[in-house]
Amino acid sequence: MTGPEILSIIIQRIGTNSGVTSINTELQSVLYDISRRADFLTTVTPVATSTGVGEYDQPDGLKRVYECFISGSEPLEVKTYRDYLKYLAGAEVADGEPTMYARRHGKLYFWPVPDGVYSVNIDHACYHSSVWTDILFGPEFNEAVFEGVIAALYKGQLFEKLRLNNKKITNRDIAETAADSIDGTEITDMDGTADDSTVTVDEDITASSNTDDDTDVLSYEFSKDFPEIKEHEQLYEKEIAKLIENMEIDTETVLVEYRDI
Repeated sequence: MTGPEILSIIIQRIGTNSGVTSINTELQSVLYDISRRADFLTTVTPVATSTGVGEYDQPDGLKRVYECFISGSEPLEVKTYRDYLKYLAGAEVADGEPTMYARRHGKLYFWPVPDGVYSVNIDHACYHSSVWTDILFGPEFNEAVFEGVIAALYKGQLFEKLRLNNKKITNRDIAETAADSIDGTEITDMDGTADDSTVTVDEDITASSNTDDDTDVLSYEFSKDFPEIKEHEQLYEKEIAKLIENMEIDTETVLVEYRDI
């Protein structure tokens, strides 16, 4: 699924009159959040070594390393960065094919320091990329993405459109509204047609209301706790919980099948 396809579905759900034309920020945040909840995204990224170089940038978006291996060799042993420094201090150790690795500050350190070009495969979990053409998650993630984006919209774009912060009704507003009614302003129904119902107005209302009085009669504001936010946040969390549960079931099934073998 692509970003424009998700936008189209979101607009169908929240209404075409919402004014929403872009969900890039919300979608990027939701995709990252889903990928951090569990190891939903995994891949193997090769890192090509150079002669005499032991330090390399780790793959973009790397979250957790499962193992590093060179095809045809045993997986590299995991060591601490301090162990790596001790290795470098040991002048008697020769360079060669890497058999160990360490991680620190977004870097991978291989040793022995490569004495040639090797392709070290990094088997790892990753976060969703912030720049995308296609969404990396499969269709089973669609509902989580939809609900997450809608919740983000209600907390962001849509909240800004709907909020009524510190709106006030004053005595002046009441007096002016009453005066309009007395002057014979036509009253219409919601559909725009004239309302034939009789409306009785106190003829002395303008006298009892000071048109120059800006004293607050009613003050109100829009709360961020309105139901749409909570509703879609809860639906989003339920979808995430189901995805994690299904992933754990799949993992357990694989382990059982492996033990059976």
